[in-house]
Amino acid sequence: EPEVQRWIFQHEVTRDFLAKLDDLLLFLLPLYEREGKAYLTIAIGCTGGMHRSVSIVNELGKRFSEAGYRIRIHHRDLYRASQGEEK
Repeated sequence: EPEVQRWIFQHEVTRDFLAKLDDLLLFLLPLYEREGKAYLTIAIGCTGGMHRSVSIVNELGKRFSEAGYRIRIHHRDLYRASQGEEK
């Protein structure tokens, strides 16, 4: 939902969080690769699992995909909510 994403990313704390997470991942990824690791699982959560965490994950996925990493995104709670399941 574009309007939700705009609202989330207008907050400085969100942009700061993403910048710090980017820095951490850019530090860790080469180390994982050097050790021969095939993948890294990252989980981001929020209270409902349908807006903030989804927006953050999608943005991270976009950034790291554009940087040449293979990305697989799975929104666990978003899929559950769309199917009417409880957490």
